[in-house]
Amino acid sequence: MGSNWLFEWVAPFYDAAIRFLDPEPLAHYLVLPAEGRLLDLGGGTGRVAWALRGQVSAAVVADAAQGMLRVARRRPGLLPVQALAERLPFPNASFDRVVIVDALHHFIDAEAAIREAARVLRPGGRLVIEEPDIGRWPVKGIALLERLLGLRSRFLPGEAIEALARSSDLQTRIERDARSFRLWVIGWKPPEA
Repeated sequence: MGSNWLFEWVAPFYDAAIRFLDPEPLAHYLVLPAEGRLLDLGGGTGRVAWALRGQVSAAVVADAAQGMLRVARRRPGLLPVQALAERLPFPNASFDRVVIVDALHHFIDAEAAIREAARVLRPGGRLVIEEPDIGRWPVKGIALLERLLGLRSRFLPGEAIEALARSSDLQTRIERDARSFRLWVIGWKPPEA
């Protein structure tokens, strides 16, 4: 993630300061429960993987910020791995589900991160990207605030995220929630013939 210094500094307070929204939409879009491994990419403290852990066989949290991963290590059953989203240290087709929650806009290269997520996804697997909907005015304010804090955040419209997922050979669709100003890009890798 870009601007690692801030994530290192806020790691001990992150879960208390930034509330994780309802995990039910993620579970629905990921088609959980499911056998297999989940990768929480840009997963920070592991709060998303922790919420979904009982619905998969194993949960891995990958993040660039060591401070965030220190918090994730305190959650039994999670496997934290320090890694850049754009260069994952996992073999091809090693995860059944990949989730990116509120992190894509922090990655240095969103296109490379989505390409890597698709690479590590098994045929028949699902990728779900949850992001604030930059088309909504409150999110534009959040984007401005993150800029003022010195973050290199780059919020993308849902259609741009979907196009990146499609260019990584995923079939896709977008879902939006007007009340929470969130959107989900759901991608799935076709099963091998």
